[in-house]
Amino acid sequence: MSFSGDTKIALSREIPEKDCCLSAMLAGMMLFAAVPDGGALLFKTEVPEVSDVFGRLFTQQTGLSVNTHTSGALYKTALADKTDKPAFPPANAHTIRDILKCEKCGAAFFRGAFLASGFVNPPDKPARLELSTPDADLACDAAAVLTKHFRLPKLSVRRGKQILYYRDTDSIEYFLSYIGANKSAFAVINAQMLKEKRNEINRKANFEFANISKTVSAAALHIEAIRALMASGDFEKLSPELRHTAKLRLENDTMTLSELAALETPPISNPKSAKDCKEYTSFIRHKTKEIRKEKRNHGVCSSSSAQRIQPA
Repeated sequence: MSFSGDTKIALSREIPEKDCCLSAMLAGMMLFAAVPDGGALLFKTEVPEVSDVFGRLFTQQTGLSVNTHTSGALYKTALADKTDKPAFPPANAHTIRDILKCEKCGAAFFRGAFLASGFVNPPDKPARLELSTPDADLACDAAAVLTKHFRLPKLSVRRGKQILYYRDTDSIEYFLSYIGANKSAFAVINAQMLKEKRNEINRKANFEFANISKTVSAAALHIEAIRALMASGDFEKLSPELRHTAKLRLENDTMTLSELAALETPPISNPKSAKDCKEYTSFIRHKTKEIRKEKRNHGVCSSSSAQRIQPA
């Protein structure tokens, strides 16, 4: 069974106690059932538990008998006597608000509407909950009533049906809780929390990776500059402090400057040591610029030479 199906099975076990709420729930099921008016067919669903609930509620509220039969994957409920004319919902109920008699009737009505035509995506899929009806006036009326409790649902048309839907997790959670599908609401909340935690972990991992990459790149340039000094014989001209710091860099090529400073004996914290570290950083940065400039000039010269030398 799908997540929607499991949600409907759970809702079919939550039957209101008050008679007005029972009537509101049945009205929601019948109005959103998308079956032809005036015929013997009253309701259809793919969930047998929902079909059973409809049959019991209908007989209880109208006193009329019904029969249920299967047609493919559908359970169809029809009047046992096709000559019966059920006066339900009441003829004087022109709007949804006319059906709601107490503060709990709204939840019961939309529970019935969801049982009849509702759909909700599993928590691991993009957030979406919808109700459908072929009646445009009913869709607008339902949207107006829902707005008293939640955000205004979006409206669209699909295959001749009016679709009321939410695509944000908060509204879906509130709607499911409102109609009594608490287990499904918790599943949506937990999935959202897990998603947010994963996103937070990914952001931190990306930030740390970027910092590591930056550190490694900077260290590689430092090492290149130090080796250039060694190759030219200028390394020995440096002060003992600078040579010591440079050797630490060669031995610890992935450390940041602050981590490198902690390896000094004593660790760099006093003004004199900080000055030495600043001098090292400035010197290496200057040497790095020279290396970059030399590489650029070498590339330009090579390119210019290639342009000047033409085959005989």
